[in-house]
Amino acid sequence: MDEPVSLRASAFFPRFLILSRSDRVRAVLCAAVFLFSFLVYRSNLLERFEFETYDLRCLLSPQEEADPRIAVIEISDDSVAAIGRWPWERSWHAALLRALKESGARAVVFDVLFSEPSDPAKDAALSQAISESGRVYFAEIVETLFGQKSLLKSLPEFTSVARGEGHINVEPDADGVMRRVPLVLEVGGVRVPQLAFKVALDDFGFSVGDARWDSDRLVLASPGKGEVRIPLDGKGNFLIRWTGRWKTTFAHYSYVDVVKAYADKVKGAVPEIRLEEFKDRICFIGTTASGLYDIRPTPLEPAYPAVGVNLTALDNLLRRRFVRLAGFWGDVFALAALSIALFFVMRLKSSLRTAFFVILVTLAYLGVAMAFFIFFRWWVNVVYALLLVSATYFVLTLYSQISTAMEKTRLFKLATRDALTGLYNVGHFRMLLKAEVEAIALRRDRNVSLLMMDVDDFKKTNDAYGHLAGDAVLREVASALKAGTRALDIVARYGGEEFVALLPGANLEEARAVAEKIRAAVHGKVFQRGAGEFSTSISIGATQIDPDEKNLEEIIGRADRALYEAKHTGKNKVVAASDSPRMDWRPASPSPPKP
Repeated sequence: MDEPVSLRASAFFPRFLILSRSDRVRAVLCAAVFLFSFLVYRSNLLERFEFETYDLRCLLSPQEEADPRIAVIEISDDSVAAIGRWPWERSWHAALLRALKESGARAVVFDVLFSEPSDPAKDAALSQAISESGRVYFAEIVETLFGQKSLLKSLPEFTSVARGEGHINVEPDADGVMRRVPLVLEVGGVRVPQLAFKVALDDFGFSVGDARWDSDRLVLASPGKGEVRIPLDGKGNFLIRWTGRWKTTFAHYSYVDVVKAYADKVKGAVPEIRLEEFKDRICFIGTTASGLYDIRPTPLEPAYPAVGVNLTALDNLLRRRFVRLAGFWGDVFALAALSIALFFVMRLKSSLRTAFFVILVTLAYLGVAMAFFIFFRWWVNVVYALLLVSATYFVLTLYSQISTAMEKTRLFKLATRDALTGLYNVGHFRMLLKAEVEAIALRRDRNVSLLMMDVDDFKKTNDAYGHLAGDAVLREVASALKAGTRALDIVARYGGEEFVALLPGANLEEARAVAEKIRAAVHGKVFQRGAGEFSTSISIGATQIDPDEKNLEEIIGRADRALYEAKHTGKNKVVAASDSPRMDWRPASPSPPKP
């Protein structure tokens, strides 16, 4: 014998892969929420919030050791106090270059511009010092005016003898925080490297011409020199891997202290700073004095010198420690995997277990994203994942609540309604009748009446036209009952071809009028069966319920006796209990209200 389909399916698939109808609906809803989250992700609507999560990951990550080959010589407050107001005479810079040359510095990088001429003799001295060093780099700025780009550079007599130049333009994110820099800008068809990138290129032995852009990375390649891959963001910018706070990273020296140490060495005195510390180091010279330096907020602190941005970028490049974006497909895969996990979690029957595992899945995702950042510096999106989780939980919980409510409604209907006619069944009717009897006992001025109805000659209809025709008659009678009564009236199928109606607020005369309306409607219906037509009628017994009555059987029995009278005095008629010649009951006089 063939097995049922569900058994055959379970023989080949794990049980959790067999989906019920509600599971298929959940799958569709999960897919819809995934698509919604994907569209929000593509539109970058929550980009600022994602930046906040990146900053938090940077703060929670342990501080890294900076490259010991990098040092910063600060034009700080103590140097301004000792030397005087900025800008200084260029003989100071010439002295600093001689000091660094004699100490064996690997490179000297000025993160300042010398765009205005000063004393010709002192400018010539600085130019000679630059030429003798042969390792000096200068900053330049790419300016855009009326759509045209131009370069603001130091004086030609300096740059012509320098080792190289690089731009110091920065690209803050929408929230103003520094997280990335453009490694190369194009000005007039010429590629201008970023200052730190230019220094790194020379250190690697490459030139800007060796760089090519490959999808989401910049590749440096040259015969015999190997290959360096630098990851970029979607806009071609380099993501900065922040090593730590400004004061606790890199080797910091004061400009004036270095110059004094050189002067002491020349005089034969013992300098406070050992100039040998600069041997084989790349020395950045930048302003950090109050009011002089460009303050940039970073993920680690709100005020960070602009020279520190270049220092950190150079540190990342030299040590090849980069931040990598998960990228489009990486983020989509993460969202899809999270959506699938949530689908299986939301199949759990217990709402508490579901909430617990949703929180667990969310924390697991956040933990994995944090671990990827700390150990591999992979930036996996978090905000859009949280959007997916919250939206999925909300939508599927709402669906569960709605489907539960609908199921309860369906079960209630099955328990209280007659399947054929859609009217209340006798069990539910009796419960409502009891409630109404108790209500009029408290409000004695309220009228309530009861109709008991029976389709005439129904057995003959079944025998003559078949049970399908009989069912059609019952449905049409039920329709006439609903049409002939008010919304607050309670109509039920009492059993077989019998019906009953409870009319709150109706006295006996009003009940008789309703009954006549129903009788006429039923008698006027014409039924088609094959080539012929037939009609039917209904007999109705009516009674009014007294406030002092408590026994439901007596109330129903009185209406039933009135119906019996109607059936045996000609059918297709309405008989009220009060005017039936065979009734031994008469409506009691109204009882005085109880004190």
